[in-house]
Amino acid sequence: MDTAPAEPAAVARSRHAKRAARAAGVGLAAAACSLLATWLLLDSSACRNAPEYGCFVYVLAWSYVLPFLVFLFTWPALRLVNVRPAWLTALLGTGIAWYLARNITALQWLPGGTQYLQPALPVAVFALAAWFTQSRRPLWSRGAVALALVLLMPLDSFATTRHDHSRQDAELTAVRVPLLGPRVPTGYHLDGVGAQKSAADDDRTFYYRITPDDLSGEDTMDDLKREIQVTVGPVQPGFTPPSHCAALTSVYPVPSPACTPVGPGVWRWSRYDYVEYFTRVGDTVAVVQARTPPVGEGLLRRLAGSMRVRTPSYFTGG
Repeated sequence: MDTAPAEPAAVARSRHAKRAARAAGVGLAAAACSLLATWLLLDSSACRNAPEYGCFVYVLAWSYVLPFLVFLFTWPALRLVNVRPAWLTALLGTGIAWYLARNITALQWLPGGTQYLQPALPVAVFALAAWFTQSRRPLWSRGAVALALVLLMPLDSFATTRHDHSRQDAELTAVRVPLLGPRVPTGYHLDGVGAQKSAADDDRTFYYRITPDDLSGEDTMDDLKREIQVTVGPVQPGFTPPSHCAALTSVYPVPSPACTPVGPGVWRWSRYDYVEYFTRVGDTVAVVQARTPPVGEGLLRRLAGSMRVRTPSYFTGG
């Protein structure tokens, strides 16, 4: 009995490549239609004339409706270009595109950002979906790709954290003032690290918070009173303790409070429950300020006395 000749491997690869290309074309058409529909929504009179945050509500609702519309569009389109099973390929393509767009933030670092990412992502994922639904595809290879997609989220989170640390390290390195930091006690962490230009020429001030680990996270007034604010800047001509301890200039006239020496290069000033400790290290002054209570005087004095020049990674955790 004669048997049917086996399909040559080259012919099979060519057929599968054409199938993936047709699916990618459907993904490109879906991306073009999605961008056009989104632009029409944002440019509509209902969105442009919506009061307050009305347009944002439209956009938010559209972001959840759009995947269903993409699925309903790509299903018959895939059938039309003879990519079967069309419903499963459309479901996988839509689902993977939604997953990547929602959860993989590192993709936005690519050159051109989302301008090129938005149309390219559906093209790639629909080609991938067509590869998934090919007949005779080994199960282990599909499982390996599925596992890689699942692992993208933790890997993306790690990469995003490293990218943010590197960016913040670069910003702090560019600050012209030495980065004074204390020995952070147990139960506290550094937060809100940043820098801004001061009123004095091109000098910059460096700032951060020393925050208790057990805050509720709701930004209540009680939580805010437990945080310790630190500002670091160059020594100003008017900083002449103990007669005058206003260390950093601002856009408004600074009062001239007298301060009390409490240690080598450390002075204290208070008004009611508001307390400031001034620490001078070289040509730099750090101002540690908080309310007492709930912050203890002993803690503020230890923080002020332990100020040293630190590296950017000390503040960013990089």
